[in-house]
Amino acid sequence: MNGNMRGPGQGRPAGGTRPAAGRSAPSVSGRYGNGGGGRQPRRGVNKWLIAGLIAVLVIVIVGVAIVAGSGRKSPNKPVILPYDTGGTGVPAETEPSGGLPLSYTEITLLSAGDVMYHNPQLYEAYDDATGAYDFSATYQYVKSLVSSADYAVVNFEGTTAGDAFEYSGYPSFNVPDSGMSVLKDAGFDMLLFANNHCYDTGHLGLIRTQENFTNFGFDYSGARLDATGKTYGVVDVKGVRLGILNSTDDISYGAAPGTINGITIAAGDAELMDIFDLSELDAFYARASAAIADLKSQGADLIVYYIHWGEEYQLVHNESQAAIAQKLCDLGVDVIIGGHPHVVEDAEVLTSTVDPAKKTLCFYSLGNYVSNQNRLTMDAGWDSEYTENGLTVVLTIRKYTNGQTMVTNVEIVPTWVHRYTDQTTRQNYHVIVPLPAALNAPGEYGLYASDFGVSHAEVSYRQTTEQLNGVVEAFARTVILPTDD
Repeated sequence: MNGNMRGPGQGRPAGGTRPAAGRSAPSVSGRYGNGGGGRQPRRGVNKWLIAGLIAVLVIVIVGVAIVAGSGRKSPNKPVILPYDTGGTGVPAETEPSGGLPLSYTEITLLSAGDVMYHNPQLYEAYDDATGAYDFSATYQYVKSLVSSADYAVVNFEGTTAGDAFEYSGYPSFNVPDSGMSVLKDAGFDMLLFANNHCYDTGHLGLIRTQENFTNFGFDYSGARLDATGKTYGVVDVKGVRLGILNSTDDISYGAAPGTINGITIAAGDAELMDIFDLSELDAFYARASAAIADLKSQGADLIVYYIHWGEEYQLVHNESQAAIAQKLCDLGVDVIIGGHPHVVEDAEVLTSTVDPAKKTLCFYSLGNYVSNQNRLTMDAGWDSEYTENGLTVVLTIRKYTNGQTMVTNVEIVPTWVHRYTDQTTRQNYHVIVPLPAALNAPGEYGLYASDFGVSHAEVSYRQTTEQLNGVVEAFARTVILPTDD
């Protein structure tokens, strides 16, 4: 993996509280008042009873002070579920009886879906007066969320080949450099490049895009500049070492290996991209196994695999995704996060067939983070509004003093792309809106800028939460914190 790798202790400070987007949502229509109940009748109180209560209170206060000063953190701090899935509350963290809790280092890892710039987005970002492209409005409402994470990752789907190619969206994405640099301003630390559009502008785009990753200060994964480098690597975030891999299906549509997304790969370029073919999965598994072993030899505490796969616009993962995910679980991957279908797909917790105690959290597709795909531009006859939906996943990861590292909490933030025209300026916008925060404060997130902002955001939130089918609770049941026995 290339880019500016972080040294020990150089992760972004945790500073600040994450916005309410990922927390349990109050009523959209207003706040509930406190519970009622009149004051109870006053009764006489025995002075000895008062003295006894005071003594007990002093003991409790002293005990709390001792625990607080011990430097240990409570093992029973509950995971806060980010929204009501319709089920009952689930104990989020459990541990074996007996033993003392261990101290730990804790970080947050944020992952978002596909960033795609179609032609309408390029047109709206262009400033006739300056000749520059400004995409900052797109990320104005998610910047605080992204920046609050210790490490943030997003899929950059396209290339920045410069003016050697015309700026364009689908089918061959070549976007202005500012379409990448704005992601740094939004708070992202790593860009994923193993996707079916990484070769849209051939060798030049493949190389120049990677150079821009480095120039703008990003880590990146999924490609390399030459055969001596690696497409994966370890990033150190506040002392927690994350092993990160990124691969893509070549989307060959039955063509022989040697193409990606229908484009013939020039001699020597295939080895610069982390791609695999569904007809040669054994070779892919062998490379993945070797890479995972290499990451662990470099001291990786946790393995996260970002993978571009599946069928476009399918709301449920397919058989090949299931088979690959299970194999990666068996190989020791801790978290799998997918993309490419351009809709949010289901998620689940996998159990290793090699070690039944091993669990892998798998999100099959995070959908579009931003694009021009929506209910108006896509073909009718299917649920095209799902392309407007995205999912941001925030994982809390702990590294304990006994060496064990694990995901202890999963926070999900559904997002929706608000595509509208300002009726005064006639300026078009594509704006990422975090949910349910925007539903609780529509004016603060620009939902009133269109007559459909609130209603479509409500539908998007419902669709995404239904897609996930309680995976947060399912994962919470698997979390067992280590203790000092």
